Amino acid sequence: MIRKVLVAVDGSENSNRALDFGLDLAEKFGAAVTVLNVSESPMMGAVPMEPTTVSGESMVVFAKDLRKFHEEILNKAVAHAKTVKDSVEVFWKYVEGDPALEIVAVARDGGFDVVVVGHRGLGRVREMFLGNISEKVAHLAPCPVIIVR
Repeated sequence: MIRKVLVAVDGSENSNRALDFGLDLAEKFGAAVTVLNVSESPMMGAVPMEPTTVSGESMVVFAKDLRKFHEEILNKAVAHAKTVKDSVEVFWKYVEGDPALEIVAVARDGGFDVVVVGHRGLGRVREMFLGNISEKVAHLAPCPVIIVR
């Protein structure tokens, strides 16, 4: 039985399709959806263009801007979810860290029945070096993972 659906979004077209798929699935089973956005911490994925000009203060500003960017992605996704499937109960969660590992941790800790992710998101450069996020989630998640194209 599916009661809790976790949908990871990053603002890409594939994650938008994953959200729609997750909402349809939740509606069919009477489940709730949690929309998750994971922001890599600035220290993980960001490399300043000119390291000698970066101060602690400018990194704080960068981190705040990055968080605001990710919160906007999350807000748009939640607004979309509530607009297209008003009968589905929608929650949201924002975390920072490694996207694949954080999605898996939220799925495990939240007792989700299924995770829905897009096939490829916005992290393509990072994926070239570390592997596809959706593949990692599929291998590590404690529940079924649906990868939407």
